[in-house]
Amino acid sequence: MRRARDLIGLPVLDLKSGNAIGWIQDVVFDSTAQRVSGLLLENGHIFRTGKGLPRSMVAAVGKDALTVKDNVVQDIKGIKWTEKVGNQIFTQGGEAKGTIQDVFLDDSAESIVGFEVSDGLFSDLIQGRGAILQENVMIDGKDVLIVEDHISPWDHREGGSLS
Repeated sequence: MRRARDLIGLPVLDLKSGNAIGWIQDVVFDSTAQRVSGLLLENGHIFRTGKGLPRSMVAAVGKDALTVKDNVVQDIKGIKWTEKVGNQIFTQGGEAKGTIQDVFLDDSAESIVGFEVSDGLFSDLIQGRGAILQENVMIDGKDVLIVEDHISPWDHREGGSLS
């Protein structure tokens, strides 16, 4: 498992040419499919665009770099990681459960596994951050995440946690 945050800033290497084609600027998610749809790149240009690499072009995601099969840059649709961090989490009954601090991905950085949750700085220092598994998410909206009523990011006994 890896955090989306850890992908930001990784160099992207083209396996066909051997060239570095940029750095990962943002991760884009398709929330309905619970998958990564693509990666937005930063390549020295001042202007940021919605163009990037589709996830299907990724050959491997390593600790120090990401390699791609082909340098196919296109428009990437979905919700950016930078837009998702800070979104509030509520139960279907309307109880606030904190905010999203990161997105957990599988080892191949292809599927969403869950979310890292904060209930504020003081709470983070006292009890640490919590986690919610993707299987407990009812609605992954643009602005909020809605989870089942019985889920608590900090109660490991209820199955809502990744820890």
